[in-house]
Amino acid sequence: MAKRQRLCPEITDPDLRGFLDMLPDLRAFNTALVRGQKRTAETEEFALPGRKISICFHRAKAKDGTVLTGKRPVLFEFHGGGFMLGDAEKTDALCERIAVDLGIHVVGVNYRLAPENPFPAAVKDAYGVIRRMYQRADQYDIDPENMAVMGYSAGATLAIAAGMQTLLNGEFSLKAMVLHYPYVDAVHMPDEKEHYDCDMTNEAMKAFTLLYSTEEERKNPYVSPILASREELAGMPPALILPAERDQLREEGILFAEHLKDAGTETELHIMPKMHHGYLEDAANMDVYETTAPDVKATHDPSFREQAEEAVRLTEGFLTEHFGNAKHSE
Repeated sequence: MAKRQRLCPEITDPDLRGFLDMLPDLRAFNTALVRGQKRTAETEEFALPGRKISICFHRAKAKDGTVLTGKRPVLFEFHGGGFMLGDAEKTDALCERIAVDLGIHVVGVNYRLAPENPFPAAVKDAYGVIRRMYQRADQYDIDPENMAVMGYSAGATLAIAAGMQTLLNGEFSLKAMVLHYPYVDAVHMPDEKEHYDCDMTNEAMKAFTLLYSTEEERKNPYVSPILASREELAGMPPALILPAERDQLREEGILFAEHLKDAGTETELHIMPKMHHGYLEDAANMDVYETTAPDVKATHDPSFREQAEEAVRLTEGFLTEHFGNAKHSE
């Protein structure tokens, strides 16, 4: 049997050490489940300064599966997993559906994971992939005037950070951002927040937070967007925010929507009733979901697949509204 990788041996805190020692096995288990499924995307690895990044590229398609020609809008998608778990392949089915329903390209981004690559690695990767593909719009048949971002949980943090970086650099613009159960407050620890009946333990949330960024870095708005100033948020792309009602992150998602509105950003807020954290990703990959512990499943409302359908409907409607020339060809 191969020796299990030991991550960050310099960390000796017993609580974090226990999580770190389990992390390689958690990653391997999830990867094995996802990689055994039929792939629907083109995968590509390319170089960014000092590192390599892979993407899952879902080309715009008609309902019959025909690849659509000409420049198409593009949605950049960032997976969840506390910055430490997950990959873009897990939501292949959802990305492929959006590519077909809307006739747009969808790019799942495999950003670098902590703790091996702590902040700001993932933030740099999120913006770096968008920038690279924008610069090669002709190569990828991308309409550079119609780009948007979407993320779940930690991935939503990266989507927001990409929006803020886009504003700061002024190289291009984004048409929209879709934020599913966003994680926007890394300053307050889980036991300082109102607790809901959810399947994210305080111990796991603390480990994600402490192993991704330092105490000082957690005050950075690219880690905690809730701390962004009005000036830093002014000019952000229209936002659709969908917190889950039974999620520990619910209140910060609601508050961030208020901050965006106060900064003058067009913002829609829909709290998904009875939903647990990660419900959309669960519904997008039921094979992986079926491996969830029975006692955790028992806490999930049985309507989560129907609510996931509603979240997709809201997402597609919002993107259609804000992509100026997205036209579906049958």
